[in-house]
Amino acid sequence: MLMGKTALVTGSSQGIGLGVAQAFAASGARVVVTSEKPLANCPEVQRLLSDYEHTRYVRADLLAEGAPEQLVADAWAQFGSIDVLVNNLGTYREPPLDRITRDHFDFIFRLNVWVPVAVTREVVRRARAAKRGGRILFSTSLNATRSEPLHTLYDASKGAVNALTRQLAVELAPLGFTTAAVAPGLVETPLTDFGLKSSPAERDAITAQIPLRKIATVEDVAWWYVFLASDRASYSTGSVFTVDGGLDAQQMATRPVTDAERV
Repeated sequence: MLMGKTALVTGSSQGIGLGVAQAFAASGARVVVTSEKPLANCPEVQRLLSDYEHTRYVRADLLAEGAPEQLVADAWAQFGSIDVLVNNLGTYREPPLDRITRDHFDFIFRLNVWVPVAVTREVVRRARAAKRGGRILFSTSLNATRSEPLHTLYDASKGAVNALTRQLAVELAPLGFTTAAVAPGLVETPLTDFGLKSSPAERDAITAQIPLRKIATVEDVAWWYVFLASDRASYSTGSVFTVDGGLDAQQMATRPVTDAERV
């Protein structure tokens, strides 16, 4: 589905980003993978590079001044274009509300919102100079519209990413770009384990709230990006696609059903 396309996937040394990069490579795309880690510390990325000759790794700490610009320059140089940008980098780590500081705010919003803005800006600049368009994808979250405890800044930042997906659809359409975002529910990644693998009772309490009764795997989510990056999705722009096992469709997962309702 992606034969002939070149993609840059941020935050792709593990979790959803790595899964997207693997799915892109398997679908024929030339893929640039990136994170702040040395390649020697990324065994799964090394395996990806070994399995697919049309993949490259560029190390970049995107919080560093000038790093988004340099990453795009380096990624563009690998294959001579970027047709698909996946803004996946982000985190949810933050303290409870009563301990949140301006530094926490600046960190979360710089990583989750400013970095995708900066990387997108650079991709668009280069593509316009080359008289090309492209596809801009975002990793958002169900948390952008459905909140949970201890996620004050994360939820707000993902709400901003949803808005960014819509706004750039309008602003960039005349330039030949389309946008889309994938909003997963809970996905099993190194970042979101919460100790669930070692606590069956806590895991069961979470899966009981998901209509499909399972926590998503990375693969459950990654192939959505492949479709949205493909020409088959070219008429869709500005939309957020929820991939959550039905979690958002269920109003009160833990509400008991009374005998009177069963009549």
